[in-house]
Amino acid sequence: MKPSEYTFAKHVGAGLLAGLLFSLAVGLIFSLKMIGINESTHQFHYAYPFVLNFVPMYLLLGIIFGLVAGAIGGMLLRNSQSPKGLGLLISFGISLTVFLVAYLIFRVPLGPIVGMFLALLIFITAYGKRPSLSRLYFAVFFTAVLFNYSWQWVRQHFIINPLLPLNNSKTIDVVFTIIWAIIFILGFRIFQKAFFKLPVKAFYVTGGALVALLLVLGGGYYLLGPSPVVAEMTGDLQINHQPTDVKVALIGIDGMWWRVIDPLLEQDRLPNLKTLMENGSYGHLATICPTFSAAIWTSISTGKLPDKHGVTSFLVWKFPWSGFTLPCHITPKITAEIDWMKHELIIVAPMTNQFLDATPIWDMLTDGGSTVGTVNWWVSWPASRVNGFVVTDHCLYNKEYITENFKRKEGDTPYDIYPQELLDELIGFSRSPDDLSEEEVRRFINITDPSFLDEFYAIDTYDYLDIAYMASMFKYSYPEDATFAGATRYLIETRQPDLLCVYMDGVDSMEHQYLRYHFWEQHPDKLLPQNIERYRDLINNYYIYMDEVVGSFMEVADPNTIFIIISDHGFDEFMLPTGHYNHMNAPPGVFICSGPGIKQNNPIEGAHICDITPTILHALGYPVAEDFDGKVLTDIFVEQNPVNTIPTYETGRRGSHQLMQSDIDEAYKDKLRALGYTQ
Repeated sequence: MKPSEYTFAKHVGAGLLAGLLFSLAVGLIFSLKMIGINESTHQFHYAYPFVLNFVPMYLLLGIIFGLVAGAIGGMLLRNSQSPKGLGLLISFGISLTVFLVAYLIFRVPLGPIVGMFLALLIFITAYGKRPSLSRLYFAVFFTAVLFNYSWQWVRQHFIINPLLPLNNSKTIDVVFTIIWAIIFILGFRIFQKAFFKLPVKAFYVTGGALVALLLVLGGGYYLLGPSPVVAEMTGDLQINHQPTDVKVALIGIDGMWWRVIDPLLEQDRLPNLKTLMENGSYGHLATICPTFSAAIWTSISTGKLPDKHGVTSFLVWKFPWSGFTLPCHITPKITAEIDWMKHELIIVAPMTNQFLDATPIWDMLTDGGSTVGTVNWWVSWPASRVNGFVVTDHCLYNKEYITENFKRKEGDTPYDIYPQELLDELIGFSRSPDDLSEEEVRRFINITDPSFLDEFYAIDTYDYLDIAYMASMFKYSYPEDATFAGATRYLIETRQPDLLCVYMDGVDSMEHQYLRYHFWEQHPDKLLPQNIERYRDLINNYYIYMDEVVGSFMEVADPNTIFIIISDHGFDEFMLPTGHYNHMNAPPGVFICSGPGIKQNNPIEGAHICDITPTILHALGYPVAEDFDGKVLTDIFVEQNPVNTIPTYETGRRGSHQLMQSDIDEAYKDKLRALGYTQ
């Protein structure tokens, strides 16, 4: 190409076209990846609009970077004279300068992407190349994209290591990024010639035609193809309730695991669970995969699998421009730009019952005239009107939040609890991380260094690159359990509802973080010795605490109460590269049921999370819906009464599928990141 054809306008046009092409390709690739890793988008009816809303955000980035690259190229590559010999040094120098300036301004490693644009352009200038502009900018974006994602992959695998928290991790990140940039720039020379021989116009035309074809075919299938299955509704709900003289207390303890329980039972350190097992039925509780708490606990409370109840994610996204909302929380690990989108373009909020397409058991029993109460249950916010009370998973979350709303009695408070007047009675139970006494901390953590307490009380984040990170999970999770344990005991004693459902999440949080120390002998070389000493007894200590909580409920409950203790899953018996333990292989949870009419010392098999609601309904004299995915666990009952049925409990009480935000959303998302569920 002649130098005269290297006009500024043509540079900008070529840069813009290349930016759009590559952003479209990257957006499509990652949208397919997002669909694959998020259960909520597996049906085409949700996947297609997700792509249509997700890809335009990448196109926006493509426009921005295309214009920037074209403008820079138009300023640098407009004359025919080119310096010789110092091309590599110049390109690296400018790349390094841009990287450092961007890092100092934004405090995050954004520089490598911008630096690669400049490095490549100046590299070409320095060596006197004059390819066509289409090939030039194709090479620019191909190199920039390849460098960006390979750099992020290396960073994820070799820099971010929660097993050994480092105060100087950001410095290491900067140095490592510079080294990686040098390697990449040197490697570019190997395939530079190939870049400028590619039939780029064929790529542009073929890619554009393929995208157009996919849009047309996908749109046709979206309009003409099958829609998601919707549960049948009944307009006139006829419930044949045969009242019994028992009550039920359903205690959900997230992540409780037989692998930890059994040794403690042998040591007589869980007296209340042992009593319940001796006087009741118990066994493994099969779960679903993926083991997302929001989905599992909703299956427990509805008797239905996620494809029927609709809760398939921890978070909900609301896209810009269209306002399209969809449950979604998992993102690829090497996509820093998606993190930017979630902060600047997408509204992200925790899953609420506005996405619930099935009736929870407390609404079923309200329809039948029974009294109910629920405390801290997943997706119980905003509070529904029931024949009893609902203390949502947003209420009493921490003292600072609840006190603020309590004083003004407006805003989000009416959504947090029903009836609202109950807040006056419960606010005194709210605990915050700052309320923890030294005695409480020492009960769970082995403290030999007095300075540790100063570090502990200074913790104000879940940040896993902070040296105090290991203690943060305990500091933030235990007060929540202590809050709801105290409030629940009070509510049982003063209300005695026919059904009480309470959820405690501390065990799961502790196990994600501290099982590495519980099983420290399996990998001592990967853990800091001082942390082994501090946290090796924390898991056992927390299980003993949970046993005491259960005992406190038993002390004040009606003597005719059936206690059901369940967990949504156990844990896999191996440590992830991040240092966390997880439950990706859907290990079974815990089922313990004891009380009037329940077989004693009775091991059972075949229990499933979807069986809990049918079993409770049967125990309370209610019919079981034919559209449940679970069954009544008849083997646990002394008397084998016939199971009555009803077609459905669905009466059209569906959520609006609209995203709702609250004051605790950011704290909630911080915790999900700390647990490893999100980025």
